Amino acid sequence: MNIIAITICIIFLWFIVQIKNSLFWLYLWQLKNYHIGRFNDHFRTKRGKKLFLNPFYLFKTASLFLFFLFPALPLILLVLEGFTAIYKIAFKRITLPIFTKKIIGLFFITIFCFVMLFKIVDYTVLYTFTWKLLLINILTPFIVSLIVLIFQPFTFFIRSLILIKARKKRKSLKELTVIGITGSYGKSSTKEFLYTILKSKYDGVKKTQENNNSEIGISKYILENLTDEDKYFICEMGAYNRGGIKLLCGIADPQIGILTGINNQHLSTFGSQENIVKTKFELIDYVKGFSIVNWDNYLIKNFKSKDTYKYSYLEKQDIYAKEIKTFKDHLEFNVVLKDQKEHFTVNVLGHQNISNLLGAIFVASKLNMSLEEISKACLKITEKEGGMTRINNFIDATYSSNANGVMAHLNFLKLWTGKKIIVMPCLIELQKESKRIHEEIGKKIYETCDLAIITTKDNLEDLKIHGKEKIIFENNASKIWEMIKDYQEKEDIILFESRVPEELIKKIKK
Repeated sequence: MNIIAITICIIFLWFIVQIKNSLFWLYLWQLKNYHIGRFNDHFRTKRGKKLFLNPFYLFKTASLFLFFLFPALPLILLVLEGFTAIYKIAFKRITLPIFTKKIIGLFFITIFCFVMLFKIVDYTVLYTFTWKLLLINILTPFIVSLIVLIFQPFTFFIRSLILIKARKKRKSLKELTVIGITGSYGKSSTKEFLYTILKSKYDGVKKTQENNNSEIGISKYILENLTDEDKYFICEMGAYNRGGIKLLCGIADPQIGILTGINNQHLSTFGSQENIVKTKFELIDYVKGFSIVNWDNYLIKNFKSKDTYKYSYLEKQDIYAKEIKTFKDHLEFNVVLKDQKEHFTVNVLGHQNISNLLGAIFVASKLNMSLEEISKACLKITEKEGGMTRINNFIDATYSSNANGVMAHLNFLKLWTGKKIIVMPCLIELQKESKRIHEEIGKKIYETCDLAIITTKDNLEDLKIHGKEKIIFENNASKIWEMIKDYQEKEDIILFESRVPEELIKKIKK
């Protein structure tokens, strides 16, 4: 009877652990958009390596070979991990994916596979039984990944059907004008700015939601939201490989294009800077109407492409900004377009938003809005649309992150005269450029901040080369909060950049 009770307890704890671990690995695949290159690149980071090279996982693996010397060892490890999982579920936060239909399907298939594997385990001999359960436990990352990959062809088939339906529906919307927006950074803000501006005058204006800028996200939006009554569709376009933007153009069929800027974001999946540039220009090559590009971006400026309109705040172009004033809670500047000039006041944070605003302003002007109308519409733009929001002494810039954004946000901190602190992880998917970029960020941190709390270790030493003693590592949310909570003087400012622990964001929003 005791053996039966122990066996039932072990089975229960094992299933709890399998459910928790399966959800984590599905979360990771979802986070990387089921992209094999992005998924593999995660394991080049210290956080990724730690998933397998941590002491507990290594000890679990080693225990398989020590089974004959210590038969009870797998049993002890299963019990320990089981109760740890229950504690985390009950009293802490576990990592969960967003429960889409795909994730739910993959999860149940994964659990079914574990049930089948469990059924072939002979549980009449306790120690042998626990050894086999531990082996399945150790192989969980590979089992989940294999299931994801096996079902990719099925997913591809479903995806292809959705894309075909979206193309067909897009072709039926004869009166719809599509504005495509791409770039390594600034896409979402430009989309939001243009949407707010056009909505102030026109009905039937739609936009892709949040950062759903992939082929499946755009296709689903077309199928579920666009109607014959819609006049304009603002379509944010993202990609991780050559041909990605061309594919999206084939779905959305944009007549107008905006290229916001290019850097080395996602270099690890593109393979080279040249591939990134050529991919972003796939939008410019496609559009039959007109395009406008950020002429302040040197990679755009140096790329030979068909003639486009240009926007700038550094020199006189088709549309440009001058007399720029950056305040802690808004921007003021004058826009010059041909023989027109208009003053703008926009309630967004940071000088970097000038570029994104200029692209949106120009397109709105070509769609028969006067600069005066656009200026009034811009008064409705909110902080959130610009990618940064300020809450008392804190700035939330966690929506997304790239090198240009980090540098711009650090420059924005210079408006404060008190203590300046940044909390951020190291940037990812930069491949060979990673060291150089982190050294530059470290230098900017040293010039700007009193303290930088870095939540990942991947390029910590590169940040310290120029950031020196101002750079420290800490990834525990409670400890970080204890370090920063007392910086509440009027001129103190704390910047949360990119993916920081969610508990920190919850604390500042209370």
